[in-house]
Amino acid sequence: MTIRMLETSEVLRRADEIAGVFQRAFGYSDERRDHFRDTRLAHLPLYDGALTLGAFEGADLVGFVYGFDYQPEHWWPQQVGPALAQAGRAAWTEDAFELNELEILPEHQGRGLGTALLRGLFDRVPHRHTLLSTTADPADRAKVLYGRLGFVDLVPGFRYAGVTEPANIMGRRRPG
Repeated sequence: MTIRMLETSEVLRRADEIAGVFQRAFGYSDERRDHFRDTRLAHLPLYDGALTLGAFEGADLVGFVYGFDYQPEHWWPQQVGPALAQAGRAAWTEDAFELNELEILPEHQGRGLGTALLRGLFDRVPHRHTLLSTTADPADRAKVLYGRLGFVDLVPGFRYAGVTEPANIMGRRRPG
């Protein structure tokens, strides 16, 4: 396996492939895959500090992680910022990186690729804080991985508008 950085231009060229990993990782419909490709990936150039790493087996993409600077004027910070402030955690939004997605093809999960991608990301992100949203299920494999790598719950049981399932907002401070 090889982990390497993908420039935004390469992410856009590989948008179908990346969206395919997203789809297979979650078992999503073609419509949800296409929405991810046409909105989230297509808008990546609009975000300051965008950083994407890919995990490759030979030439095949088997996983990826990406995120960008926490920018208060964007959608996710507008959703979670008030909840972080209300929980007394507003300082976590200062000098912060928003970890947006970490996806691994199902047949490659459990082999350390998520850990390798996150560590590669941490090595490249200069921010003091990294923030993310994940499931509220304490047994979820992703949540366990994040906890093992130093993320803590900042706002457990967070609810996005119009979404019934709770999420947890988690954060990690750069060591040192």
